[in-house]
Amino acid sequence: MAFPHDIVGWITVGGAVVTILMAFVKVWIVNPLSTQISELNGNFGALNTALSKSQIEIDELSKHLSQHDVTLATHGEQIHSLFNKNDK
Repeated sequence: MAFPHDIVGWITVGGAVVTILMAFVKVWIVNPLSTQISELNGNFGALNTALSKSQIEIDELSKHLSQHDVTLATHGEQIHSLFNKNDK
């Protein structure tokens, strides 16, 4: 009768060891990694917000620059007209 009880005892000990190892892995590896991943996710969110704001500013500057380009082209045409007038 010792044989079946011996196997059940080893299975119980093995199960306890595996449970303890899983608890250590969770405390030492999984929880710190989860914390770091959450922090990284927050950093990516902040970066995404900053990039969106930067893109809006770039779009506004581009629009403003386009308006200046049109004004410069108009002034260039006016200067060209004045020189052509003086040549005649």
